[in-house]
Order: sequence, then C-alpha cells, then structure tokens
Amino acid sequence: MATNLRGVVVGASTLLGKELIEELNTSDISWDLRLADTGDSSARLVAGGDEALVVQPLNPDIFEARDVAFFAAEPQATRTHWREARTAGAAVVDLTGALESEQGAVVRSPWIPGSSALSTNTAVVIPAHPAAVMLGLVASRLAAAFKQVHLAATVLEPASQQGSSGLDEMHQQTVSLLGFHPLPQEIYDAQVAFNLRIGVGQAAKLDMGTIASTIRRHLKAIGGETIASSVTMQLVQAPVFHGYTMSVYAHLPTNADAASVRRALHGGVLHLTNADEEAPSNLSVVQQPDIAVAVTEPSGSHDNHGFWLWIAADNLKLTAHHAVACGEEMAVLRARKPQ
Repeated sequence: MATNLRGVVVGASTLLGKELIEELNTSDISWDLRLADTGDSSARLVAGGDEALVVQPLNPDIFEARDVAFFAAEPQATRTHWREARTAGAAVVDLTGALESEQGAVVRSPWIPGSSALSTNTAVVIPAHPAAVMLGLVASRLAAAFKQVHLAATVLEPASQQGSSGLDEMHQQTVSLLGFHPLPQEIYDAQVAFNLRIGVGQAAKLDMGTIASTIRRHLKAIGGETIASSVTMQLVQAPVFHGYTMSVYAHLPTNADAASVRRALHGGVLHLTNADEEAPSNLSVVQQPDIAVAVTEPSGSHDNHGFWLWIAADNLKLTAHHAVACGEEMAVLRARKPQ
C-alpha cells in the first residue's frame, strides 16, 4: 500500500502511545511514522507494523515534513513542544488535553454529527474524552430517534486513565492488601484497590471532580447543549485496571420499544450484544476498538418508558482509535486548503 500520510507520535513509550502506534499501523490509510519521546525512552525499539521503529529524542527536527503530530506523552511535554510541530507545518492532535485552553483548539469527535466544526486553519484538535464519546454517541442516537431523552449514568473510572503510574499503584495496593502491608498512595491518596470511591483524597495527583467536569465539557462540545443537558452523570473510581464501564438508565418517550432502541443505537463503533451473548465487561472489551452496549428493559417497574444500558469500552484502545480518526480528518481537510 502506498504511503498516504506522514505522522509523528510524541510519547511513543506510554501506554496510550503504544495503542496509538498500533491503531495507525492498522488504519485503512497508510502512515509513515516517526516516534519520539522524552527522557530515557529515546533509542528504544517499538513495534511499528511489520518492522521495529526507533524512538527518537524529542526535538524540533522530528516534526519536519510531517502531516500530523500526535501528542500522547505527559501534558507538560505537549505544552512545551506543540508550537514546534505547528511551526514545522504539522497539524496537532492532542490526546493529553493540555492545549484545550489554547486559542484555536477544538474539542472534536468525527463520530458525532453535533461535534464542533473544523476549518483548514484549526490549530489543534483535542479528541474528546473517551467517556464523553461513549455517552455522546448513545445520547445523540437516541435523541435523533426519539427526540426527548434523558440519561442517568454511573461511570466507572479505570486506573489506566492515569497511565502506567495509575496501573502500577493499583497493582501495588492490591499486592500490599493481600500481604497486609502499608498501601502506596502517591497517585491515589486513598485505598482504591478492592474499593469504590467518588473521591480519591486531597493529596491525590488526580481530582475526580476535574475529570467529571472534563467529561461534561467535552460532551457539550461534541454533542451540543441539548445533548449535554440530557445527561446526568456520577463518576466513580473503580478497582479495575482497564476499561470504562457505565450503567446508564435511558428514560425515553412512549413510542420507544426494545427493537426501536436497538435500531437507533446499532452501527458504526457501537456494537450491541444479542440476548444470547454475555453482557460486555471491562475484560471482554480489551483490545476492541468498538463500544459494546447491552440493552435491557427494567423489570418490576411501573415506568415502561425506560431502558437500562450497560456500556463498556477499552479506554486506551478507544482513545487511540478516536484520535486516528481525528488526525485523518484533519489531514484530509488541510490537503484541500489552497496553497
């Protein structure tokens, strides 16, 4: 296959960076990739399709003659180097969300019709948060089919959203609890192993309220005010390593039945499980780029206008798959720009 696009992945050694490289190498569009990283990660070999690619030091030259620069490293690295990519003429796709406040940055999902529009002069695209994409797809499709909808969602946050450090601490806490040892609490200022929490301590390196606000803000950006206002959400830190899962109650008009709900949701990156299949889980969706949805009708309820949705997706795989869609959309749009 002839090479169509040229890209650079910043943060090639991170969990998200590795997923992104895999998605780029399996995309329908062929990518010529350069890999870059900060610190001691340079000079490592990373699988790149049928060959191993060398991770190079992060410097301005890495962005020369590139169509798209994907930033999947630490947010500070994104803030430090994104202008170098722009100066070299590359479109910027920021998977870290560090550039959201920059002028000209657009939070985007090519999969949702109501998403913020791009132009040939768009400086930065921020692929919307994966939980916002999951909720936005479901809410927008149900709204298109039934007009008035309301979703009440409990969203379970996995440790891998915090990268390797989050995974490592969840693992260390699990081992420490089983061995009756003190818990490490550098990332989470609380016990998160074998536990469910809506907060993880004041000294934690993440804030659940901030994450929830990001999901709501991104949902509004990609779905519009009507979709965003139709969703209420509770974010819970779950004791799992990978995968977003959500329990969503969808209150729909009287003309909604199970068959019509399934028709509304089916297609694209949404995969609906059948009655004879097991409901999805955070384990069953590992390495799957799609969003799995199980639809059930409430039992023992006088409300005959509601449906329970159980939704699951591999958060890293979905983020990478979504970012590639954003990058390819940007590259195609920029190619149409008059020279």
